Amino acid sequence: MRRTALALALVGALAGPAFADDPQPRAVDVVLASLSTGADPLKAADELKTAPIDALAQVLTRRHASSVDERRAVLRAIKASTPDKSGKFEAPARQQADAIRADDAFDWLAELARLDPSTPGRAEVITDVVVIRALARSGRREAAQVILDAGFASETMIYRDECGRQLREMAPQSLPALTAGSQSNDKPRARYATYQLERMDRQEPGKAMSATTADEDLRVAQLAAFGDSHHREAVGTVLRFVDDPAPRVRAAARAAWLDYVTGPPPKGAPRKKLVLPGGKTANKATPMWLTYRELAAIELERTAEDVLGETFDDDETVDLAALSQRLFAHYDGERAKLDETTYAAAKAKSSAGDLEGAARELDGLLVTAGALPHPAEAAAIYLALAQSLEEAGSWDAAAAAYGKAQGVDAAGSRATDAEAGREYALGKSLEAAGKDGSANFRRAFALKPDYAPAAAAAAKAEPPAHKPWLLWSALGVAVVAAALLALGLITNRKRQRA
Repeated sequence: MRRTALALALVGALAGPAFADDPQPRAVDVVLASLSTGADPLKAADELKTAPIDALAQVLTRRHASSVDERRAVLRAIKASTPDKSGKFEAPARQQADAIRADDAFDWLAELARLDPSTPGRAEVITDVVVIRALARSGRREAAQVILDAGFASETMIYRDECGRQLREMAPQSLPALTAGSQSNDKPRARYATYQLERMDRQEPGKAMSATTADEDLRVAQLAAFGDSHHREAVGTVLRFVDDPAPRVRAAARAAWLDYVTGPPPKGAPRKKLVLPGGKTANKATPMWLTYRELAAIELERTAEDVLGETFDDDETVDLAALSQRLFAHYDGERAKLDETTYAAAKAKSSAGDLEGAARELDGLLVTAGALPHPAEAAAIYLALAQSLEEAGSWDAAAAAYGKAQGVDAAGSRATDAEAGREYALGKSLEAAGKDGSANFRRAFALKPDYAPAAAAAAKAEPPAHKPWLLWSALGVAVVAAALLALGLITNRKRQRA
């Protein structure tokens, strides 16, 4: 019992001080403390995957009780690959594919569990590795940055191999952090991040973007990583997305593109006198590569020629930002024409009585444009559909249509009608499921007092002003209390006579 208490105290001392004044991450302390009493590390990592990222990051950056050398010795005892004090790994022999797969499957936690519990530093190594696993299992993009940073911090760089394994495991969510890292001015970090991308076959920007197809938030983050880091090889990829069908992706690509063509000029590439055919050396030094700004100029001028019909002389100084805006405006104009055509089709269907077909056309416009050309008219179409669905008792669909009617024209004259209708439909949906929709009915009535169905539902749901059972209960309590009082008085008089 005493050994258990001491172990809990040790883990609390290792992980707890960072959270002493913050109640939210205390659950992190509890889970980590359970490791010292034999809890399954893999289960602990799973339990911690929903913990705040900041709380997990603080565990890794805490002051360790054991030295880095002691913890490195623990890792060497399980034959884990660890960098030396300068961050360099021992150069491995050329690996075959089977050996690489075996290295990916190497489970540090399983091997650490077999070590003697009294091994100096073992408990802290297990704690750190569990936290790294939890970060990876969280599937959150910001967690990838914490793992990458841990691989280069003085206290945790010994876990660099495990950090890489987990960054690959959590892909594609780790791609933005690794992309930015691969362009870092810190050469070891850049080599490390590039290696991880190569292992996943995601170093090429087009392949990285392909991996983000199913997650719009991730796609936006990946484009931001390209722009923020001025990734040279991603120039062409970013330009291809400035007319993407998704509004958020389109906006992110344009912001990234403007990062390439605006701001201070990049540092020039190193120059070298090339050896010409015949062995002669050139008189003039040549840049070894094109900067991201030069690549952007080439891509933009070529695209402007194809799309806008503009041509440029070789010695002409082009305002890249202004040309970019003209290109964006052209794309937006072409998209607006298509949007008007789609809207006309929606209006025609609405006039023909096909409200559901009209709504489908408008839904497609919302996806690709983010807004509708004629919001008041579009809101009227959604509102008419919602009312027909309400009459049919299709409450979930009615609530969705009312919500769209309110959303596309939030400042319009029918916005309150749509919001009240949505609350009423939500209440009826809850009621149909055997739940209480009274709060929604009351909100609908408050928004639109002349909305008859909502007024009736709100009145029906209103609790009676006086509850008879409460009155009878109170009378019953009073009668019992009076009887007990009378009994007490009688008993007291008898005692006085005696």
